[in-house]
Amino acid sequence: MTKQGIRIRKALYIVLWLGTLFSLILYLGIAFGFFTKEKIVTKEVEKEVQVVPDNYLFLGDSLTDYFDLETYFPGQPVVNSGIAGNTTNQILTSMKTRVYDYNPSKIFLLIGTNDLRDGKSQEAVVQNIEEIIEEIQTNRKQAEIFVESLYPVNASVSSAVGVRSNATIQNINAQLEEYCKEKNLTYIDLYAKLQDEQGNLQIQYTADGLHLSDAGYQVVAEVLQEYLK
Repeated sequence: MTKQGIRIRKALYIVLWLGTLFSLILYLGIAFGFFTKEKIVTKEVEKEVQVVPDNYLFLGDSLTDYFDLETYFPGQPVVNSGIAGNTTNQILTSMKTRVYDYNPSKIFLLIGTNDLRDGKSQEAVVQNIEEIIEEIQTNRKQAEIFVESLYPVNASVSSAVGVRSNATIQNINAQLEEYCKEKNLTYIDLYAKLQDEQGNLQIQYTADGLHLSDAGYQVVAEVLQEYLK
């Protein structure tokens, strides 16, 4: 037999020997419980639902800015994103810092009275408010939106009311209420809670015919509390 044949035979012996040894080890392992068969059961995949932590954002102008949320809603996760003098356009140009960065779970929107101060048309005010809402729905889909009616004014108290009129405010509110019905949003009629028999802002609820007194904010807080639960 040639040297090459001898090497091939030795290699075959080694392979056979290793195969026999492996079989023996496997047999002993199964016999003594070292190796066991395991049945794998896959769990049904559960649907994940994104949950936004409670964070209640109040968005608007001075009527929101002057609202002492911590006093009226103690211990609740309230954020005041109101800036005195703001208009709908100013909010639209600062949505990231005013809304998105807070990642709110609920948003209470009250804006538009300063647009009337500046002579903006009713249609333009409503259109901008709708755009604010749609921007929020696009960028923060999980946020629940509450649209507050514009508050009444009382020109007999002071000149702070300016060119604003309750007739115009009521027309805007009617359009906002209709929009909320169409879009399945919550509309909160605070105008009705703050007006007197003539449809003006009740004197005890205001400091200057435009902004609210502590008594006025107490009324607003009692209404809004129901929506923070």
